[in-house]
Amino acid sequence: MKNLIIKVIYVLTFVSVNIANAQLFTNYTTSDGLPDNYICGGIAIDTNNIKWFGTASGVAKYNDTTWTIYKLNQGLIDTFINCIAVDVNNYVWVGTANGISKFNGATWSSYTTTDGLIDNTVYYIAGDLDGSVWFATFSGVSKFNGSAWTNFTSSNGLPSDVITYITIDSSGNKWFATDMGLVKYNGSSFTTISTSNMDSLLDNNISSIAMDQAGNKWIGTWYGITKINTSDIWLANYRASNGLYHNFIRDIDIDSKGNIWVGMFADYIHDGGISRYNGSNWISYTTAQGLADKQVIRLAVDNDDNVWIATGNGVSKLFDNSGINNIEQKNTYKIYPNPAKDILFVNHENSIQVRIYDILGHTIISQNLPDNSDKIDINGLVQGVYILQINEENKVYNTKLLVL
Repeated sequence: MKNLIIKVIYVLTFVSVNIANAQLFTNYTTSDGLPDNYICGGIAIDTNNIKWFGTASGVAKYNDTTWTIYKLNQGLIDTFINCIAVDVNNYVWVGTANGISKFNGATWSSYTTTDGLIDNTVYYIAGDLDGSVWFATFSGVSKFNGSAWTNFTSSNGLPSDVITYITIDSSGNKWFATDMGLVKYNGSSFTTISTSNMDSLLDNNISSIAMDQAGNKWIGTWYGITKINTSDIWLANYRASNGLYHNFIRDIDIDSKGNIWVGMFADYIHDGGISRYNGSNWISYTTAQGLADKQVIRLAVDNDDNVWIATGNGVSKLFDNSGINNIEQKNTYKIYPNPAKDILFVNHENSIQVRIYDILGHTIISQNLPDNSDKIDINGLVQGVYILQINEENKVYNTKLLVL
């Protein structure tokens, strides 16, 4: 027992120093189950929190336990994946240089220009609120509603046929990233935002677009990020001088807490990383902190607020435990016993959500506790140190949990 206590003290000290002050990366490569380490097609998260990766050798599906690989024999039109997305029906779509493929949960079906697609080389895919799907190409945009195709080019009002990214806001407006500015399509007309009518826009080469909970647009460019509001009025610019790791933006996503996650890679100096903005400060992470590779291609936030990063040498999962650094001095929750075995009690007044993570960021237990319940069964947990997180409305509390 004395030796166990000494080990516990050591582990708790190690964890408090190394977890509370850093993010936790878990990296995945072909040795773990990926078909290829070049994650050229990015990442999609489906409604069941399953992760889908587009690689240079097919599609990989990962349910946090098992890998499933899809290639030509399974029905893909091509194995070199340019992009991947999930629509509102939970169908998985992939874009290649030879057309697109859709997975309905059982089988793959494919479409090309013969069916109505504007160009067989597809660079980005976005699912619409009504179930239709939009495809970005260098020949314009295609929309597929399940039975009919509609194509849009510069002849319809786009400033350019080079489309690299698509985002759809809560009102159903479509936002297209082009090499000649940001384009808004309201279903009947196109409006372009460029340096010619918004001189504060950092660059016309738009690489990514994200919408925060307030409806503000975070526009990634080759020279940093421009933020505009719901009225499309400029709010702020963010560059390396403001805290970004680099100005060449590859992708942007936003977690449930409102943190802005940015992936960057400048191929001309072969350097990249990711940055997080919490509304006041930027913090960046690179290979020095455990990121799989400098070549950041895409990123996606899953349902547990883990950040998945597609790189040129595998996939990184970042478990953001930054809340541990911001634990309120006055804890209103009584958590006992700690150390614990079999049963854990969390006394609380209102309904809360309790999550228990291992030190690699895996979600081991996720349980909602109504105001009349305070017991959590931890009988299945192996001995070790965990992170216990309590979510109550907009408050997040984190602490260490020792299981004996």
